[in-house]
Amino acid sequence: MATLALLLACVLLPQNPAPATLALRTTSGETINAQVLDCSGEKVKLKVFVMGGSMTVTNDLDDFEPASMFALELQARKPVSYEDHFAMAKRAAHLHLLPQAGAQCRAAIKAAEGAADLQQKRAALRAWAADALEQAIKEAVSANNLVMAKNALKLLTTRLADQRSEEQIDAVTKTVEELGEKQDAIKAQKQQARLDQKARESIDQRMKPIQKDMQQGDKYLGDAIRKSRSTAASAKLCDQAVDSYKRSYKALQDLVAKFPDDGDLSTSASSLVAHMHDQAIRAGLHAANMLTVQSDFKGAMEWAQRILAFEPENAEAKEMVKTIQMASAEASGDWDWRWMTVGGDRPMPQDDPRSR
Repeated sequence: MATLALLLACVLLPQNPAPATLALRTTSGETINAQVLDCSGEKVKLKVFVMGGSMTVTNDLDDFEPASMFALELQARKPVSYEDHFAMAKRAAHLHLLPQAGAQCRAAIKAAEGAADLQQKRAALRAWAADALEQAIKEAVSANNLVMAKNALKLLTTRLADQRSEEQIDAVTKTVEELGEKQDAIKAQKQQARLDQKARESIDQRMKPIQKDMQQGDKYLGDAIRKSRSTAASAKLCDQAVDSYKRSYKALQDLVAKFPDDGDLSTSASSLVAHMHDQAIRAGLHAANMLTVQSDFKGAMEWAQRILAFEPENAEAKEMVKTIQMASAEASGDWDWRWMTVGGDRPMPQDDPRSR
């Protein structure tokens, strides 16, 4: 009888769940499946699953890529409180992992629900997040990582525009624009170096009105980002930007059709088309993101569908549709912290994000 009672007690006692199995990637490119047994200091003890069995190994944390390193630390620390999640958000931002930073901010707010000082905690988190995104932009610009810079700028100006004055948004936007202009100039120089003087002058003359419209589109888009605190004004500027890109694209199409055998013209046109395309998509996504933050889900969806009508397989627009549907269903403000981006989250090329 005593034995039966003991067995029943063992069954009824709460059981500790098995640690989650993580798919981890090392800095040397290997992928391993493992459970965290211990993580302290710079070391992590893992139960690694190999060939149907398992073994215990100890690694340095910096043996792993940033996303895996963060997953290990998150699993080991198991954040629960607002302060815990806030600390992990800071760690993710330090590793240049913006989606993970946003997720931890969202978890921090959720953990603080019901607290008397919830509004103060929310305000502190938003202020830090704006600073972290601005820092990410500065570091990306310094590292010539235009994709990362644009992603962080998008998040700052659509999720946290209220944390910056129009002058501050203007200043940070200018740094990203200057990097883009610098990279475009380098591409143009390489392209023009292949042309002789006569061909270059002929193409420049034909392209001048087209480039003028394209540059006007760039100006409208830059102004739309600067006006992010005013949703209506910003969305209107996005509309004007897209119209400018459409005009310049149509004129370029007509020009190339007029001189179908001019290979130099065709080559020069290709880089302009890529710029117009990317910027028009960026304008649409900026408007869609901003309207989603303002809970104008109908307007946001219209912008996303405009992008898909233009390019049906655009991955960011497809992701935007899912985001809008999710935000509409939640209608809770949590979406402010969903910092997922497509193709833009990678470590800085000239910085070691793993430094602790």
